Amino acid sequence: MKLKKGTALITAVMLMTALTLSACSSGSNESATPNDSSTSGSGDKVNIVFWNSGYATIDENNKSKKKEDFYISQAVARYEKAHPNVTIDVQDIPSGDQLFAKFQTASIANNGPDMTVLWSGTYMLRFKQFLEPMDSYFTSEERSRIVGWNAVTEDFKTDGKAYGVPFQTDGTFVLAYNKKIFADAGVDPIAQRPKNFQEFVAMLDKIKSKEVTPLGLFKDSFLHVPDYWIAQTVDTSGLDKLVKGKMDFSDPKLVNVMKGWRELFAKDLVIADDSIRQLFIQGQLGMAVGANSDILTYSKEMGDNLGIMKLPDFSEDVKIHDGGPGGVGAAFVVTNYSEHKKETADFIKFLMSKDEQINKIKSGEARITVVNDVDVNQYDSNPLVKQMQDMANEPSTIFWPDNVYPAELTSEMMSLQSLVSNGKMSAEDFMKKIDKKRNEVLKSAQ
Repeated sequence: MKLKKGTALITAVMLMTALTLSACSSGSNESATPNDSSTSGSGDKVNIVFWNSGYATIDENNKSKKKEDFYISQAVARYEKAHPNVTIDVQDIPSGDQLFAKFQTASIANNGPDMTVLWSGTYMLRFKQFLEPMDSYFTSEERSRIVGWNAVTEDFKTDGKAYGVPFQTDGTFVLAYNKKIFADAGVDPIAQRPKNFQEFVAMLDKIKSKEVTPLGLFKDSFLHVPDYWIAQTVDTSGLDKLVKGKMDFSDPKLVNVMKGWRELFAKDLVIADDSIRQLFIQGQLGMAVGANSDILTYSKEMGDNLGIMKLPDFSEDVKIHDGGPGGVGAAFVVTNYSEHKKETADFIKFLMSKDEQINKIKSGEARITVVNDVDVNQYDSNPLVKQMQDMANEPSTIFWPDNVYPAELTSEMMSLQSLVSNGKMSAEDFMKKIDKKRNEVLKSAQ
């Protein structure tokens, strides 16, 4: 979820527009199976169309950088050299709603790409009627070295039917803290880690006594703080039950989470503004939320004065302890109407290989990876990078809750949550409205 991908609804797609698209790959539904003999080693010419929405091909800070200087161009060149009968046609496509609409329209007409990169979770699974299940293409050994399969499977289970392959990890969303400010307040957030929400508030109160705002949030941090507390209270299977109406958001335990969200604001312990990065670097905040890129920015400016910690547990009886929201925010997918599914899966395996994951890190276009057989500190000496890698691969990291919810439900949450934080709506009423929206989404899907 970068960190958080937009939650706008996928725009309506008119079926007739599919007729105007030029074919990017064959429209046949009777295409090769995983055991088809027409592999990339057979000598037949194979052209794989890759709608690239995941790899950089432009550097805004260096416009003179040529396309062939980017990782994906170099990886394709290596693959084509080793497989002279295969051509990878990389076509850059913007991510998000624009890609969703284009992919759906093309897939209805069976003339989309052989592969692309989609946001994982519900965003990807809504297209599963067009996606080739990946289970038969990856051995258990090949799967075991890649983390985050629950982000691409039905019901978000690690061993479920996989409609994609984890592309990259967004890491674990954490709290960055100013070591000097905390030391001056007599607080060691690691040795004295809060065990529950009440202890977290007590810690922030101590920081507030030093005449700084204790915690800075982004405007969309609802998705990373209370939404995470909801997730750890019910666990991932519970999130699925909430979405399917088998459990209600208005459950008293979850209402308490929203009451806590309100308390942070009522006690002036937080500010929610997208300028918090600079405020934190300037020493005007004791803590700031952050993802991988934020932590590296803070580290560059603050050096050894920066510390990081996971979000505290909301209570001591949550089902998942000492975790955080994060994980695989995007996934490779192969279309089920592609004539070259086996060859496309082989190319994805190549990109996910140990050597290529190392090459990607060496390129500077990634710092952490979804594979567990690469030591990132061999290529980046910053100890925080290794710490973020380890956190991201821990089983306590909960897949982004908003990627489990239908997009309509996430939008409803984001449009109403500020009414709770500013005291204009009660926690109970908020959760009842979310239940109502969830029920409407379920009804519309029938």
